[in-house]
Amino acid sequence: MSPIQTDFHSVRGLPLAVHRWGDPALPKVLFHHGFLDHGKSFAAIAERVCDRWHVIAPDARGHGESAWVGSGGFYHFADFWHDLDGLLCHYAPDHVVGHSMGGMITTALLAVRPGRVQSLALLDGMGPLENPVEAWPSRLEAWLDAQLQPGLVGDANDRKANRRAMATLEDAAARLQKANHRLPADMALRLAQTNTERVPGGLAWRHDPLHRTPSARPFRLDEALRLWANLPMPVLSVYAEHSEWLPPDLPTRHAVVPRLHAGVLMGAGHNLHHEQPGTIAHLLESWWNAPGVCLPDGLLPGEPIPKRRDG
Repeated sequence: MSPIQTDFHSVRGLPLAVHRWGDPALPKVLFHHGFLDHGKSFAAIAERVCDRWHVIAPDARGHGESAWVGSGGFYHFADFWHDLDGLLCHYAPDHVVGHSMGGMITTALLAVRPGRVQSLALLDGMGPLENPVEAWPSRLEAWLDAQLQPGLVGDANDRKANRRAMATLEDAAARLQKANHRLPADMALRLAQTNTERVPGGLAWRHDPLHRTPSARPFRLDEALRLWANLPMPVLSVYAEHSEWLPPDLPTRHAVVPRLHAGVLMGAGHNLHHEQPGTIAHLLESWWNAPGVCLPDGLLPGEPIPKRRDG
């Protein structure tokens, strides 16, 4: 098993943690995690492929071991795009993988930096449900009000001090399993270990509580479609059979990507890389070895059938 190495890459003075596995001389793959997740959550995949690939998994700003924004700051998508731009320049990966929010970040950035990578793979990564433009005023109002919540009005140290503590690592793992009943117990404990830190009274999640406030601007599908249409590289879009974040218009989203291969992973939910890391490692490595040639074995072609959100 390759030992993990963590670097800190500065973007506009903000240190971003970047976790790496394997020999840097090997072909490089960069993983971008989703909302409230962290780079080390890809460790179970990295350990399976790092004798053949150099795996790079950053923590997005305000997540994992990366720094939090200071007084008066917030987390806007433009910041995530700029951070990824710097990371791609520095590490020059051959392939990129984005999960959930990480898919939204990677697709937009690579649409305007099209020559950076050979391929892109998305894990439940083509956006949330569309927010109608008519909802923008109420969303902006909610964002303004959220900034006044107790525990969020101070600087990063104040926000860190006001996090709620969990008594034990087992409590944190139980919360992860409550949110995802498909998550194996050993993986829940492993994720709890890497995504918590010691605080007075126990453990707290590493992410900045500011992330739990609504964004100031709604997701606009028309804007996203324009960006996705500019992706020139082969794109693999994998959705989970039981995804909790399945857009009903997924075929429309897939249709605009020029070189897209779409497949469904059976028996998995939204956090498919947590639930089935061995399967995901196999699928991705097959894709990296021949991007755009065909859909990797183990995926059903097409889009999953939308299911009611209550079951």
